[in-house]
Amino acid sequence: MNVVDCRNLKKSYSGVTTTDILKGIDLAIRPGEQVAILGQSGSGKSTLLHILGMLDLPTSGDVRILGQSNSDLSDSQAAKFRNDNLGFIYQFHHLLMEFTALENVAMPLLISGIDTVEANRRSTELLSLVGLAHRLTHLPSQLSGGERQRVAIARALVNQPKLVLADEPTGNLDKQNAQQIFDLFLKVNQELGTTLVVVTHDQVLAERFDRVIKLDDGIVI
Repeated sequence: MNVVDCRNLKKSYSGVTTTDILKGIDLAIRPGEQVAILGQSGSGKSTLLHILGMLDLPTSGDVRILGQSNSDLSDSQAAKFRNDNLGFIYQFHHLLMEFTALENVAMPLLISGIDTVEANRRSTELLSLVGLAHRLTHLPSQLSGGERQRVAIARALVNQPKLVLADEPTGNLDKQNAQQIFDLFLKVNQELGTTLVVVTHDQVLAERFDRVIKLDDGIVI
């Protein structure tokens, strides 16, 4: 079973006029694949990612994530599906500034009802994987931009998601840190087998992935 299956996916927004964002996307992503979605601002990259993450519904077309259609789920069922199966990483880390790196990563597990000892064990393991075993008790304000993004990656992985979606995860970083974050994505893919879909505008970094999907004006080119 494919992790992602889209057939003739379209998305429009209605206002004074109707704006067509996605204009018929066909896309299949296999388990364990590393996929970069490349395109200029306004090409529809983030809109596509939000639909793949079950954060938005398409206007028309069929979208299945791990065989599940969002249109078949209630809001609470969709939220549980996201928490159980998907991980999200954004350009800005969205860490809770009053909590340590370990506490930030453990938060999704605690929300899921995992006991504190097990949540901390799994969170420590992931922070070690991303090279932050020595920063467990540091607050986000005590970490560099690249380190904060590493914490965000560990948090996205802590529930062992089958699919991780990242929206411009290096857009707020300098070139060296961006390179390190992309290296980390490839390491996570190899060691955990997690399917990765990363939206970026950086063609050089994108071309290190298994596959590059280029969007322009809402269509795959």
